[in-house]
Amino acid sequence: MEWSQWLQGGPFLEVSFILQLKEKKTKTLQDIIKKLSKVTNKIEIVDENVDEIIDFFDRGYPYDEENPQTINLHSLRLKLYVYLLRKRKASLQLEMVSPNALTVDFLFYGDEHDEQEFDQVGIMKEEFTSSTSFLKELYSVYEFIIGGIAFEEDVLKLFGFEKTYPNECYRYENVSPDHFLREPSPFVNIIWNEKYEKLSHIPYNYKRLDKEGILIETGSFNV
Repeated sequence: MEWSQWLQGGPFLEVSFILQLKEKKTKTLQDIIKKLSKVTNKIEIVDENVDEIIDFFDRGYPYDEENPQTINLHSLRLKLYVYLLRKRKASLQLEMVSPNALTVDFLFYGDEHDEQEFDQVGIMKEEFTSSTSFLKELYSVYEFIIGGIAFEEDVLKLFGFEKTYPNECYRYENVSPDHFLREPSPFVNIIWNEKYEKLSHIPYNYKRLDKEGILIETGSFNV
């Protein structure tokens, strides 16, 4: 099955987080994918050529094939099934957004109505709640600096920049709680890791998690 046939239409509910790129790209990608098996929610990888996909990410591809000075993009997408309350189609997208930061983004079909043409079941209200549990479970496995849930937005939005990536502004150390606690955002939930910075004032409902995480309720699933 071609990628373009896997998820169609929208809106998409995105559960995403940012990881630091500490090692070689290939090793980092292998570790991310290997840890999928440690997530309590069962995750099945549909693609059979995972090693080739990782190799493509490592090599990258030119932003502009006709420009010899163009930057190289490093991106991959995997077709998945993720078990929330039930088996759901999903995609996993990884993007290298700066020399030391990666976004890890799980996308789910987020409309309440089925899309039979593309074999996509509509999302139930209970599955919105289970997506919060999924984000918490991802934090327990990956201990990322920041993660979130939103419609049609990934966690890169929480940097507060409007630049095209890859860009130095999206370096790992540039994530700041000052921005996402002060400015309105489309996110329903955000998890912040206080190992990087303690939060003295949180103007939203929140819950403390293991491993110094804080789940912050910045919005609702009403769409």
